[in-house]
Amino acid sequence: MLLLFFNEKSCTSQITQDEARRAMHDFINVCRSAWKIYQGTTLVSEVRLDDVEIAPGYYLQQWRNEPRNRDAWQFMRRTLQRKAPLAGVLPKPPDNQDSEYRHDGTPVLGLAAAHLMNSPAVSLPTATCWDAPWLKVAYEILDEDDYLQDIADVRHMASDTHVTHHEEWIRDTAASSVTSGAELWAQRETLFPHLQFVPGVEENLRDLAIASLPSVRQELLRLNTAAENWRPGESEPSWAAKVVPESETRIKQGLCTFTDTDGSKQLFSLHCRFNPRPGRIHLRLITDEGKIRIGYVGRKRLTDGVPRSAR
Repeated sequence: MLLLFFNEKSCTSQITQDEARRAMHDFINVCRSAWKIYQGTTLVSEVRLDDVEIAPGYYLQQWRNEPRNRDAWQFMRRTLQRKAPLAGVLPKPPDNQDSEYRHDGTPVLGLAAAHLMNSPAVSLPTATCWDAPWLKVAYEILDEDDYLQDIADVRHMASDTHVTHHEEWIRDTAASSVTSGAELWAQRETLFPHLQFVPGVEENLRDLAIASLPSVRQELLRLNTAAENWRPGESEPSWAAKVVPESETRIKQGLCTFTDTDGSKQLFSLHCRFNPRPGRIHLRLITDEGKIRIGYVGRKRLTDGVPRSAR
């Protein structure tokens, strides 16, 4: 689950109702963009969103009842999971501990929660101070044994540009929540949008040992990053993982030939390794599309033990 903590201080600006409507439009787009990357996204606020005053005398409940905002509200109500209050998701602090977080001298509950949970905060773009992918928040923590004063950098999103800035981190967070190869397959289009997979990989991932899941997940993320950054005219991507071709001997033995998306047999000589060894991910480059196609995920194939699903 990805928690987005609502920055309640972004609703304190003296803006007009029309400006508030535009800010809400941008806010919904930010939430929608994050949700598209990770569909386990949850918005957390200190109070019910219906009760939030987004401009002087203008509440979110009024905004949602306006016909022009029906689609945006339906996304929030039906798709985006929501929780309130903050205390429902925060760990309980020690009884003898007090803490306070301030942004530009003003107490901030949502930004404090985002820092405590290592999660992004989200704001309505109502002031220039919220136009940043990171916010600096001063905090003080006092208990019976110690006093700590420091500055925290909090992940923050108030525009699609900010979502793009944190996209890789969000995708990594989504991938780390996957607990099986079957889930990895089911979420492949969201987690690895720049990779393609042949049908046989579904069985490979469903049969994947739990011990191999973290390593396979990490290697696929690295391959996805390489495909995303692959520029036209470049012979191959700049690899974030160690990718090497198969030996001629194994190629001649047909140990890296797999059924492609169109049903034809194709050579997937390039491969990277995953743990526990000797795990391998075989792939080939689809140059005209700028994509990397995955042909096999599993144990190193041997002449006397070729997995049935890969033949």
